[in-house]
Amino acid sequence: MAFTVTAIAEHEERLRQAGAPITMPLREEPWGERLFQVTDPNGIVVQLVEWTAPVGA
Repeated sequence: MAFTVTAIAEHEERLRQAGAPITMPLREEPWGERLFQVTDPNGIVVQLVEWTAPVGA
């Protein structure tokens, strides 16, 4: 499941401080996507995504 958000770094920090299991740390892809993932206790992966300008654009 994926959600598009703004201020993604703030969301990651808030979830990290709350003890959520960050299963993929915040990263930025060359095509302009910033994302990270958490996994809920049932094993459902939730991805938060923020779109930025692609590198070199």
